[in-house]
This record gives sequence, structure tokens and C-alpha cells, in this order.
Amino acid sequence: MRPCSRCGGDLLLQRNGPWGTGVWMKLCPACDADRPAAGAFIRWHRNPDRDPKALPKLFEEWETETMYAHGWSRAAQSRRLLARRPHPASRRVDKAEPLQLS
Repeated sequence: MRPCSRCGGDLLLQRNGPWGTGVWMKLCPACDADRPAAGAFIRWHRNPDRDPKALPKLFEEWETETMYAHGWSRAAQSRRLLARRPHPASRRVDKAEPLQLS
């Protein structure tokens, strides 16, 4: 894994953003600890008693926060699409209005 481009330290996580965005998402414990979702992910990772069931929500919140910092937000999900069947395309990321994090 490459070092953090901001501080040179070790990254906790690095991955491509959602398909088609061209964004590289990087999680640096030194640079990102003050961001709400990133900080929660870092604290969870450092906790030896962490609950693995919390990971999907933490990851999604971190991904949302990171993509928002790059000017992206999650597309609104259609009730009709969700009523038929959940599909990965319903979670696509589009340029849109700012998203509020929970």
C-alpha cells in the first residue's frame, strides 16, 4: 500500500471509489481522525474488541463522507426499484446536492 500523500504515514485503507467516479479513497489515521465517519472507522479498527457486524455501516459512512469531500453524493433510491429488488445500481453515486451524514 502506498504511503499517505498528505503526511507520508501509513494508510489504514485505500481503494477505488464507486465505479465511474475516478476517485481514490484513502483513510489515513493521522490526517482523517478529525472527520466524523473516518474517525469512527479508525477508532473501530483500533479497538481489539471491535464488532465485525459494525463494519458494513462504518465503511458505507466513510465512503459517503469521502466521496462527498470530492463533490459526490449518493443518488436517491427509487421506491419502485427497491420494491422490485435491491440492486447494486440503486447505490450508485452521482454528482448531486450535499448529503447530510448521520
